[in-house]
Amino acid sequence: MTATSAGGPGATPASSAGDTAASGPGGAAAGSSGGDLGEQSARLTATIRAAMRPHGGKRDSLLHNGSTMAAMAATTAATVIPDGHALWARVAAGIATFLIAVARALDFGARWRWHLNMRSRYAILLDRVDQAQLLPPGVRQEALSRIYDELSKVRGLERGMPGVGAVNQTASSGS
Repeated sequence: MTATSAGGPGATPASSAGDTAASGPGGAAAGSSGGDLGEQSARLTATIRAAMRPHGGKRDSLLHNGSTMAAMAATTAATVIPDGHALWARVAAGIATFLIAVARALDFGARWRWHLNMRSRYAILLDRVDQAQLLPPGVRQEALSRIYDELSKVRGLERGMPGVGAVNQTASSGS
């Protein structure tokens, strides 16, 4: 399907599925039959799955948990190294300090949680597409249109990844 190649996380809702421009807002053509709505649902599902794909979060999870464990190991080593090897104790303490600083600066934990949250949002949209299949065709068309609108809102959150730019979701809303 063509929707999967154009439905990446950086795509705008209008470019996420080429069918929306040809079929109107919400992606369903006026007077669509049940077959057209089924095809529309399949394209929407493929688009959502493509947008969901980069949100596995495994790398950030590994970096968050791995850097925490490595910092703990370096701190422990700095503590238990005998007095006769003070240079190695200082090196271990320096490594622990560096790892903690990098982990805090890049905020791998927040990034990991953000990926899990985004993946969950896309999964909810997939569930709603499945749910729309149970509706009568007239109601299903409106439901698919609402799902396209929600997809647009979820994609708007893509630029808010913690630790990668000027946008910081953890900042207070009053500042």
